Amino acid sequence: MPNNDTLYSSCWLDLAGGAHADVDVPVNAGRYVSAALMGMDSDVLAVESSTGRSAATGRLRIVGPDWRGTPPSDRRLLRLPGCDAWLLVRVGVDGAEDLAAAQAVQAQIGLNVVGAGQIPSPLLGTQNTTQGLRAVVNAVLSRTAANAPMLRRARHHRRFGIGTAIAPRPDAETAWSQAVTMLDAAHIGDITAHGRIANGWHWPDRTIARFGANERFRAAVALSGLGALPETEAIYLTAMKDATGAPLAPGRGYRIDFATPPPVDAFWSLSAYRGEPDGRYFFVANPLHRFAVGSTTPGLRNGGTVIVAPTQPASGGGVWLPIVDGPFRLVLRAYRPQATLLDRRWRPPVITPLD
Repeated sequence: MPNNDTLYSSCWLDLAGGAHADVDVPVNAGRYVSAALMGMDSDVLAVESSTGRSAATGRLRIVGPDWRGTPPSDRRLLRLPGCDAWLLVRVGVDGAEDLAAAQAVQAQIGLNVVGAGQIPSPLLGTQNTTQGLRAVVNAVLSRTAANAPMLRRARHHRRFGIGTAIAPRPDAETAWSQAVTMLDAAHIGDITAHGRIANGWHWPDRTIARFGANERFRAAVALSGLGALPETEAIYLTAMKDATGAPLAPGRGYRIDFATPPPVDAFWSLSAYRGEPDGRYFFVANPLHRFAVGSTTPGLRNGGTVIVAPTQPASGGGVWLPIVDGPFRLVLRAYRPQATLLDRRWRPPVITPLD
């Protein structure tokens, strides 16, 4: 369930043996830019972002638990709980005509890793088997600081061979193998099972992106929204029910009036996805090549009406966002939410059936 609002720049960091990474993020390039640093459990450890002009420098030094040195005065020091991390940078883009300019900003991202060795062979192993998944997990845990939350949580699963060299008992090995084969939507559950509904929209649990011990929510987000930002940086609302309280129906059209658009310091957007049986969501192919609308869309800059339907309405009355004639999902994203959105005083618009 990616967005259509930003370009993604992604890298995996291996900072074993005292290595460090100096990262330069162009946060003052005149558009929204954010860099999210995530641990291997997908918790967001830090965010560096700007709407285009700010006091932030975007200069980071990321270090692992083995790093010893003097923190640089001109860089924000970010210390990882382990040797491995995922860095995901988003650069705002406003349609195809803005792509080249956004890519020019993307090209300004700098990364210099000092003291890195080769990637350890255990992390290159296959995850397509139950034993392979466990080997990768244990390799990551072996490179994690003893006081890290992920390692503390892993101790609850030692009977399955997690975080230990002791082979699990046959009954635990059978349970582990069965559990790995159940890593799908039918067993994990949907992201919308965690949070609350307001005006027909699902507000996710506030622990999103910083899940702590909320493992089932972590798994649900990993399945349908991997790499989600914490709500202080972005709020994700999912359309669930129409104005009558009925669930949104496949093939049906809806009207959404944004009389009061989401209060944000950056921008907001509404994206449409088709649902897959395994619980993942992807963009909807359509003749307009339109996958999202929002605060940068003509007719919606100061609020307006969105018509969500499989086919273009015969008459006007709003901006058309195409959906599939089948299972679909609508996600409202609000970047850099203001206080009234963060404390949930702002209420999203009702969703009215066209017929």
